[in-house]
Amino acid sequence: MDTVLTQTGNQGEASLKEEFGPMGRALGARYLDGVHFSAETEDELRSLHAKGFVVHIMRSTAWVNFLYLTWAMVRRALPPVRAVANLRPWFTRPWRQTKHRGDYAQRFEYARQQGGSGLVFLRRTALLAPSGKETREDPFPALVAMARQSDRPVYLVPELFIWEKRTARLKPNWVDIVFGSPEAPGFLHSMLAFFRNYKRAQFRVGEPIDLRRFVEQNPKDSDDVLARKVRSTLHVHLARETRAVFGPPVKPAARVIDETLRDRALRKVLDEHAAATNRKQESVLRESRRNLEAIAARPSPTTLAFIAPVLEWVFNRIYDGIEVDEAGLHRALKAAGKAPLVLCPSHKSHVDYLVMSWILWSRGYTVPLVAAGANLSFWPLGPIFRRCGAFFLRRSFKDDKVYAASFKAYVRKLVHDGTHQEFFPEGGRSRTGKLLLPKLGMFTWQVESVLEGARNDLMFVPVAIDYEKVVESGSYSKELAGGEKKPEDLKALLSTPKVLAARYGRIHLSFDEPISLQDFMKARGLNPEEPVNDEQKKGLVRALGNRVMYGISKVSTVTPHALVSTALLAHRLRGLGQREMTDRISVLRRIALEDGAPLSKELRNAPSNPETMGPIQDAMRTFINDEMVRTQEARGEVIYQVEDSRRPEMSFYKNTLMNLVAARSLVANALLAGGSPASYDDVKARALFLSRLFKVEFIYRVGLTFDTIFAETVERLVRMGLVLHEGDTLKLAPEPHARPELEFLADLLRDYLEAYLLAAMTMEDVASGVATDKKTFIKLALETGRAEYHAGRITAAESLAKVTLENAVAYLQDQKLLVEKDKKLELGPAAQEESKRKQFADSIREYLKRA
Repeated sequence: MDTVLTQTGNQGEASLKEEFGPMGRALGARYLDGVHFSAETEDELRSLHAKGFVVHIMRSTAWVNFLYLTWAMVRRALPPVRAVANLRPWFTRPWRQTKHRGDYAQRFEYARQQGGSGLVFLRRTALLAPSGKETREDPFPALVAMARQSDRPVYLVPELFIWEKRTARLKPNWVDIVFGSPEAPGFLHSMLAFFRNYKRAQFRVGEPIDLRRFVEQNPKDSDDVLARKVRSTLHVHLARETRAVFGPPVKPAARVIDETLRDRALRKVLDEHAAATNRKQESVLRESRRNLEAIAARPSPTTLAFIAPVLEWVFNRIYDGIEVDEAGLHRALKAAGKAPLVLCPSHKSHVDYLVMSWILWSRGYTVPLVAAGANLSFWPLGPIFRRCGAFFLRRSFKDDKVYAASFKAYVRKLVHDGTHQEFFPEGGRSRTGKLLLPKLGMFTWQVESVLEGARNDLMFVPVAIDYEKVVESGSYSKELAGGEKKPEDLKALLSTPKVLAARYGRIHLSFDEPISLQDFMKARGLNPEEPVNDEQKKGLVRALGNRVMYGISKVSTVTPHALVSTALLAHRLRGLGQREMTDRISVLRRIALEDGAPLSKELRNAPSNPETMGPIQDAMRTFINDEMVRTQEARGEVIYQVEDSRRPEMSFYKNTLMNLVAARSLVANALLAGGSPASYDDVKARALFLSRLFKVEFIYRVGLTFDTIFAETVERLVRMGLVLHEGDTLKLAPEPHARPELEFLADLLRDYLEAYLLAAMTMEDVASGVATDKKTFIKLALETGRAEYHAGRITAAESLAKVTLENAVAYLQDQKLLVEKDKKLELGPAAQEESKRKQFADSIREYLKRA
């Protein structure tokens, strides 16, 4: 592969000397090479050229477009432009290499014989015409005739060369009228905009049209009729690509609010509320307007342009880089040509609000409007966030009908206008590092907007944002230990210098396949053209939320810090030796490879030994420097010991890996708890108990039954050489590595098992009348945990985690072991008898006996 790339590069360099003079090559290397031209785009064009004759189609005449396309094709050893339509003559050497006058059929035939390609501009720029004018000359009848006669396909490829950072205005101003709009910029406009933004410029390719097939599908149409049809189709394709990049034309916030207030569904709710509360309609309408003013984003390209270099400096200052899944991003933005995007990132840090927008802005794309908690609207950051595209929602507004209807109408307006959006499906930030179950509010409003006809479809894109080290890790560990969450305010802002003085490794950004809501409905047996009832809608929303979270888990990046912390924290003894540490990291990497989980780039072909130079050693040194790990040396081997007080903080990074290993860990626990050998059904029953116990903790594969997941997991453990499956029996493999590796996988769940055991033990406080509400119950469970930990009856300090205990309480309520009445916890019908409570606690202890 490298040889092929080298040969292609050499061919491109030689061709550049033929196509461009010394000055042209210098300017091209300086300004044109930096334009983003994805590998997927290059592969697509190369494939089309191999199959037929390619004609590049661009929206409006611009010399910078022609020069860039010529440079890009030659640079990549692709067929150069040899025929041009609707571009005024120029003096450059590339122009002299093309046929640009005379009969269109002769021009394109010349290009084909020369092994080149064609270029057609659909519109020409004109003074006092901001959107440009249709060209008088029409090359499409000649292209249709060529396609009829050709034995090879003729491909018309709609393309955008984007170097303008602003969207077209709904109403052109005098600058657009004189110099041209972003859609049809004049010569001066295009040159100035390019040189100002070339570092963020990009080249995009839309859906190609096979003109020969187009002719065959319309056998009765004349060449002129077909030419008009195909020209119209190309305009539609380019409009879609433009919308994919820029979104809809920008409207002032005041106009968006006014249009939202005209929403019929909103006005109906407001009128009903006014009648029910004996208020005047004008009063309720004013309340709705105030709500919308508190909610609405006020995106400002000027603010973004000011903030962007500040963010670039901050990211470069505290991070070692941002690794972007370019193929996944390209795939997502390709889907934006079909329907507006709804980006759904994981949420582990406040940096999440910034990184996605920064990545899109730096690549020349529009910044989505981001749903943020109203707690982030504090001065002075709130107004800045709002101008960068944030719209704010309260954490809770269950009983406020006016606010709920106003927010829903605002979301429906964004969907109707085709605005790209971003929201965090987990709701708040994950304090534990693992993915949380989805909060379904935003999913519901997005789905309802489509079902109510605001738009035909939306594309939901699961996005994993992973950190080697999070800025908030210290505060998270305090919250998990029972501390109160501190509100975001000016004090937090003033602590920024402490953040800027540290380094936090790399950020990893990965994208799963876009999920078309329309296709998702069809896969569930729902017809998008027909109404759905409430139960169907609830099921659809729940399934969509789970699918998005599974998509995030599938593309979450395995980082060196996650590997090191997982290997260390799943150890039950005082210290872990270097050799065993290396073996454990190798096991985790093998699992990631088998499951297709993305590894951070620096891990590829890197050693797993923490004492060998590489990313694993760097991660270990970070933990040592942060005083989370200390080292001892004995008999020539390094021993790693985790500081007990820092285990909860370190567990954040281990938990980022848990969805990858959860299924194997469940089965490993189920096999070891019953002893080996054991019947297949017994092991499955124990694994099912654990799966149900931790149903709110982990993200399981969507669309598969437990039986299927269990069978697949057993087969994977067999392939790893850890388990033997003989008939109806499962047992440990005889190899020496089998037991320690299986115990390692089992111990990954130890902190969760201990946390749930603490919740089970605290039910005795409820039985004696001590515990009252959930908050008091959690405090008592944490106190019980501290006593059990110091007495040595539980061994993982990280099991004393408030979030995990809250999940355990939710499980106890689900199983009717606890019930809530008037916000007070009482024993449920399944836990009235002491023997049943003891039986439940003992069923958890069964998996901890090895400890």
